[in-house]
Amino acid sequence: MKTYIYKSLLLLSMAFFVSCDDFLSEPPEKKSNLEIKSIEALDMLLNHFNLLFDRSREVVLASDSYGLYKDYYLAQKSRFDSQLQYILWFPELCALQTYYWEQQFLKIAYANTVLSTVDKLEGTDADKKRIVEDAHFLRAYEYFNLTTLYCLPYSDENKNALGMPLKRTLVYDEDITRKSLEETMKFIEDEMKLALNTTKARDVNKLFRLSLPAVQAFAARFYLYIHNYEKAEEYANLALTSHSQMVNYQTYFAPTMRTYSSGGGTYVAPNAASDYKFGETYYARMLYNHTQNAVPSEKLMNLYDKVNDYRYEAFFVENYSYNRASVPGWSAYQQFGSIAILQGPTTAEMYLIRAECRARTNDSQGAVSDLNTVRSFRYKAGTYVNLTTSNFTDKKSLVQFVIDERHREFPFTLRWYDIKRINSDPQNIVDKITITREFFETDGVVTDVNKTKTYTLSPGDKKFAWPIPKIDIELSKGKLVQNPY
Repeated sequence: MKTYIYKSLLLLSMAFFVSCDDFLSEPPEKKSNLEIKSIEALDMLLNHFNLLFDRSREVVLASDSYGLYKDYYLAQKSRFDSQLQYILWFPELCALQTYYWEQQFLKIAYANTVLSTVDKLEGTDADKKRIVEDAHFLRAYEYFNLTTLYCLPYSDENKNALGMPLKRTLVYDEDITRKSLEETMKFIEDEMKLALNTTKARDVNKLFRLSLPAVQAFAARFYLYIHNYEKAEEYANLALTSHSQMVNYQTYFAPTMRTYSSGGGTYVAPNAASDYKFGETYYARMLYNHTQNAVPSEKLMNLYDKVNDYRYEAFFVENYSYNRASVPGWSAYQQFGSIAILQGPTTAEMYLIRAECRARTNDSQGAVSDLNTVRSFRYKAGTYVNLTTSNFTDKKSLVQFVIDERHREFPFTLRWYDIKRINSDPQNIVDKITITREFFETDGVVTDVNKTKTYTLSPGDKKFAWPIPKIDIELSKGKLVQNPY
């Protein structure tokens, strides 16, 4: 009997198949349909091109990395109208969107397909063990991404808040009620621990698949989010012991810079292709910037040394608004071309996780050393001056500097994650973050440009839990419940 893959959108299942005879190890397989006959077919499924990209407008547009400028809006309203619901956090409108939720659960369905079928297939115990660990890692990684978006920040106060529906099988009528946030995080941690049993080394040709350093790096990210700084540092150390390469950004990106002409003017932008063998990567994942116009906020731009930090010169594309509104003046953030920004765990992230954990435990020398390691690979040749402990007056200033460095290093990707964990941090070492936008009065659909309004997203706001798609709630007939606002 044929075994089929099911696309799981919590309630809807769709069978599809096509026979496959060949296994492509690289690049990732772009085919979406296949009939499961062998371990090789499961391998092919986990090579799916879809796994590499996260297409989250929410993550790109909602944090304080994004800048909303009234004059830019007036220059080309149509470029922004469809995005205002995300930029200004309108839950009732965002609940109509399904794409990110759907795509992440499709990836979870890939993992569930492996776990549901592997015992029925022929293959060696070693091959089965490897692909089972790969599936557990994928399920942990994607559930974590969903949880950090659709649930409130993790804290003792929020442990009993709504978590995620936990899909463990392909069964159509599996329970889809939302578990508590604590149970959800426990599920993710258990999946991660199963993946940590792997002995697979980092393979530069398969960075989009399981390796022990990849799981260790994810574990560091996971434990940082739940404020377990001891374990976060432990796993950052383990990941860096396995792989610690840093990439000189000027050497890497300078040859990719290209001058474009558009709208009567020119702008210079990086034209680097998405690099799944990037030297700092543990687990190849990119944030797909579908707008191609991640507008940086003044707060973000002011964090950089605009003269010497090569990240500012390369990724902040001045006058990109020529491309968007035929008027100069506004920048966009672009990294690997106009659509892709690094999002998966990297060595730079591990150094900064370790730096923050060290700073929090009064190892200021170690924290500063890790900061210098990252920053020295980001500045223009011959311009970087090492930080010393004397640059910081106390623990708070050092921890804050690390968090700011994370914002410089991972704008539009990890910033939403950082804001949520900082605002729920029981240590309260640094100031909590309120996002403020000055804009016209709008309901997310109709905008009155004759009236202005201040929009804020404050610590503790329920809108930090993004709304579950309305269609899934309706189809569940009450089993799946919406976040309360």
